[in-house]
Amino acid sequence: MTDFSPIDPDGGLIIATTLPGRTEDFNRDAETAWASLGAGTPDAPVWVHLDRTKERAQRWVREQAGLDEMIAESLLAEETRPRFAEHEGGVLVILRGVNMNPGAEPDDLIALRMWIEPGRVISLRAFRFSTIVELRKRAQEGRAPATPGAFVSAVARGLATRLGPVVENLDAMLDDVEADLIDKPDADGDRSLLATIRRQAITYRRYMVPQRDAMRGLALLDAPVLSKRDQAELRHAAEQVTRVVEDFEELRDRAAVTSDEIRARREARLSKTTYLLTVVATVALPLGLLTGLLGINVGGMPGANNGWAFAIVCAAMFIIAGIELWMLRRLRWL
Repeated sequence: MTDFSPIDPDGGLIIATTLPGRTEDFNRDAETAWASLGAGTPDAPVWVHLDRTKERAQRWVREQAGLDEMIAESLLAEETRPRFAEHEGGVLVILRGVNMNPGAEPDDLIALRMWIEPGRVISLRAFRFSTIVELRKRAQEGRAPATPGAFVSAVARGLATRLGPVVENLDAMLDDVEADLIDKPDADGDRSLLATIRRQAITYRRYMVPQRDAMRGLALLDAPVLSKRDQAELRHAAEQVTRVVEDFEELRDRAAVTSDEIRARREARLSKTTYLLTVVATVALPLGLLTGLLGINVGGMPGANNGWAFAIVCAAMFIIAGIELWMLRRLRWL
């Protein structure tokens, strides 16, 4: 993922530009950029992107951004779920995307918080987003979305599009497990891999269902900041997320069925082994009783002085074992 240096990494100011972007906005020093942060106008909206983990960025959101206290706290909250809320002409939007940063967990979904109003977009993150990096590149070239509504719809589309490779990767992993079970009937399959697939599918679905609902709600929201085109783009993004949710549900169910198949195979193999051991024990029990009886050290033991006694006993044991096997077959236990 292409990286761009924040304007003020220590203070948490990553981007500050007028939409659809200007090259000179990315060449300013940190203090000049902080001083230029304003509300913007509908004709020239501004985009401010912040690292919410930095103290100066938090202070700016709470004290200098002119936001309602409830909105400011929602933007800075540690734990969030995808949602939206309209408030005094603006809209709070919280979405989640795949964490594509090096070393990230496969099922890690990170939050992007946005406040959009007719003259301004404020976005906050704790980790880098590929979608934001792409929008920043477009802003440097003057090709970013020109309005706050178009901006949030572009973000929604970007987040939805990047879910596709995740589904394809999980689907390929599950296909490999299923193919291994078909090609190798005696194989147990990789149960740990199945558990990973199910866990990831469940985790993604838990966040994508409210994200789908949030995008649908935004598409129906009658707010000045969202145009009809923006609403259509959000509906399209919601449809993408809906398909992804359905794919995750299918993956979860397929993984459960495959896990049940592996468990059934192991139980069948265990039952077969237990059955064979039971048959052996059933045949050996009378023979063991006979040899134990002949092994007692008391007087009057028959055949003690007969040279053929051992051969006679062995023959008798073979005959008894044969009779037992014949009886087991008659009873259909074999």
